[in-house]
Amino acid sequence: MRDLAMLRRAAAEFFIEGFVAPEAARILANTKPEDQEKARQSIMPPRTAPDGAFAWINYLIWLEQVLEVVDVPLNGVEVEALMALKRERIKFQNAHPPCPHCGMPNEAHALRCRECMGEIG
Repeated sequence: MRDLAMLRRAAAEFFIEGFVAPEAARILANTKPEDQEKARQSIMPPRTAPDGAFAWINYLIWLEQVLEVVDVPLNGVEVEALMALKRERIKFQNAHPPCPHCGMPNEAHALRCRECMGEIG
């Protein structure tokens, strides 16, 4: 994928989806099966990037993990994409600092952790 702007947008949406996923799972577990799709659509943020961009994000995350254990040659597109993914991850982490008790990300202004309910700050 050579469209770095789309990659950055998809990465930002990917990280937000991951942030929302635990709460969405809790809500959906208490939702009737016939109402789950409508509930999922109301809970999850809409995607503005095509599905292929999210497949590329998954590939890049896999590639990051591979690079932790083995040295593989990368092409220029992969290098640029990995750097863009890293920048978006850092932006997400800055906006969603981890809870000092359980490590789950929270909104920067949160007073209590959304997972363990421990005090933040």
